[in-house]
Amino acid sequence: MSFAQAATRAIELGGRYSGEELAPELNDMTKASATALAGQGLVAAARDNYPFSGSVRSFVIGFAEVELDVETGAVEIMQYTAMADCGTILHPRSLGAQILGGSIQGMGIARSQKWVYDPVWGVAFAKRLYTARPAGILDVPLDLQWGAVEIPDPQTPVGARGIGEPPVGAGSAAIASAISDALGVKCLCRTPLTADVTLAELEGRAQPYTPLETHV
Repeated sequence: MSFAQAATRAIELGGRYSGEELAPELNDMTKASATALAGQGLVAAARDNYPFSGSVRSFVIGFAEVELDVETGAVEIMQYTAMADCGTILHPRSLGAQILGGSIQGMGIARSQKWVYDPVWGVAFAKRLYTARPAGILDVPLDLQWGAVEIPDPQTPVGARGIGEPPVGAGSAAIASAISDALGVKCLCRTPLTADVTLAELEGRAQPYTPLETHV
């Protein structure tokens, strides 16, 4: 049965199949979302009733060493290490790929991915890789390391937790912090830290965009 056939049949059956009848234990946000879809197709809304004592989250911390050219403002990442707290490791190679792959995405956010919008019309100017370029193989260090504390989570059946997005923040924050440290400032607190930003800091000039601003 195709998705289209399943949707058609759900509409015919109505009730709990098409989102017109919802379980009372659903939270209000889920009810509102399902109600908006009622009668349009197959709607499945359920609540996780597994017992847990808190939010199940994974954590990643990154450590970076960079070299800063004070004449050009160019930055080279010399070494990067990430450590994750994500419960039991089920597949070490996949976990390492997730941790380092996400961290590299964060390096792009910290160094080169700038979104530029027209201040009047809101039209995006950064539409291609050369204007909002993610990190490439020449932008990452040869020395990339990762590790995990491997303490099983007591609230999941096998003690494992997800590891999708936390490495991105770790990579971005580690690089931004390392560059700030190399410049001798507490925190530039903005991304991307392109050469013009580091040169402005070195020369005491005004920055092109404000602190805590990640998109220009």
